[in-house]
Amino acid sequence: MSLARRFLLMQLAVVALVTLAVSLVLFAHERGAVVERAEAVTRVLATALADDPYVLEAVGGPDPHAVLQPLTDRLLADTELDFVTIMAPDGTRWTHPLPSSVGEAYRGDRSHALAGQTWTSTERGNLGPSVRTIAPVRDGDGTVVALVATGVLLEAVSQQALAQLPAVLLVGLLLLAASATVAALGARYLGRVTHGWGPEELAQVHSLHDAVLNEATEGLLLVDTAGAVPVLNARARELLGIRAPAPGPARRRPLPVEGLGLPSALEAVLLAGASVQEQWFVVAERTLIVSTLPARGALAGRGTIVILRDHTEISRLSGQLRATAALAGALRAQTHEHANRMHTVVSLLELGRDEEALGFASADMARTRVLSEDLLAHLDDPFLAALLVGKTAAAHERGVELEVAVEPGLPRIPVSPADLVTLVTLVGNLVDNAVEAAAANAARVPPVVEVEIARADDDADPARDAVAITVADTGMGVPDDLAQEVFELGVSTKPAGPEGRGVGLHLVREVADRWGARIEHRNDGGAVFTVTVPVTRDAAAERVP
Repeated sequence: MSLARRFLLMQLAVVALVTLAVSLVLFAHERGAVVERAEAVTRVLATALADDPYVLEAVGGPDPHAVLQPLTDRLLADTELDFVTIMAPDGTRWTHPLPSSVGEAYRGDRSHALAGQTWTSTERGNLGPSVRTIAPVRDGDGTVVALVATGVLLEAVSQQALAQLPAVLLVGLLLLAASATVAALGARYLGRVTHGWGPEELAQVHSLHDAVLNEATEGLLLVDTAGAVPVLNARARELLGIRAPAPGPARRRPLPVEGLGLPSALEAVLLAGASVQEQWFVVAERTLIVSTLPARGALAGRGTIVILRDHTEISRLSGQLRATAALAGALRAQTHEHANRMHTVVSLLELGRDEEALGFASADMARTRVLSEDLLAHLDDPFLAALLVGKTAAAHERGVELEVAVEPGLPRIPVSPADLVTLVTLVGNLVDNAVEAAAANAARVPPVVEVEIARADDDADPARDAVAITVADTGMGVPDDLAQEVFELGVSTKPAGPEGRGVGLHLVREVADRWGARIEHRNDGGAVFTVTVPVTRDAAAERVP
């Protein structure tokens, strides 16, 4: 049975019980009101008769029955009373609706009236149970000379109460109809929003939803039109660095997007509510691919669905792959160059020119050793030093002269091991681009690439030093139409690679922003790219020249 139908039946049962209870209360109240009215009527008429001089004079006469019976008959005809009995103090009736009861003893309680009190009670008499009032008749001396009893039968009281029953039932039926209508409308709405499912099905769907949402390898969240996040799975919390709330009401409260501490660019995308396909953002130590689309189906018009994918590990592996490929290329170049040199040495030996062969080999080994030792002595990062050694050989094979200058006593660059891969990738890409540009322009000017790693000033904070990595080439430079957009996502002067087009420099710039570094470029006889990484004075002092 669906939840809506169960709700409707439960509501109808509750409404029926409430209606019955209200009807009984109304009937009981009406019956009580009739009894109160009967008590008031009997008390007023009994008191009036007891104080009437005509009654006092009649009870003192020779035949009270003959004088008082016509009076009581008129009262019974003109009022709601069922009996009026006037009696002697010993209870002998002088009047009664039944002629056979005249002269008989009164069956009710006379003690209160004989004591001078007017007393109202419910008692059984000759005519049946009744509401009655008995009052004393006093002479001029205050002596009780007679008693007056007036009453209304309970049967008459019940008939008057039953006469109000149709009105009570009408009120109850109207209440039942109104409540049933409200319950039916509520059940209809509930059936629509629950798709006619029962509680067990809803619980199962919720459990499946929770399991799928929190076990998904992608981050999923829903951003509503108010800029809050009512749905956020565990993976999304992990990727965005959001701590899970403590148990309690705050756990169910939607989180505002502006309070999540996200980068401003990502925050703007989440609040825009527009469709976005695979935009790249750097959040803390992660590179995320973000896609958004308007909610559809039951959630149509209520917000935007956001899908987060972690590209950090892929980027790191890709960077390592590129660095490895660059080193492998450098090794191949060195191998090729070494083979040429070995052929030269062997040929000199075959020609009997041993001293020239030894001098040639020694000079070549000394040149390579000087470059390697110079880089390793001045760079804390052996990967970056190895990369530059390999790039030198690769550039030489393409006919490009790669010159590397490292200032002695450089401070350690304060980046994490993961970001060192990005730094190596950045420098490798800049050098590769420079070598390609210089080689392409070799017909005009001698192809030269200069790499300089030196100390620089940090313009943002005079209390800090900085390390500047500059790569310059003798190529054609950056085209003017790309000068302002070279670091934007999707902008590239080369064909798209396996990771997409124009991604590398964009991500590197965001990582550099996180370091507090800056990347700049200019044209000066070719393209000149400079990466400036700030370091503290303490870090600078750790490096001894």
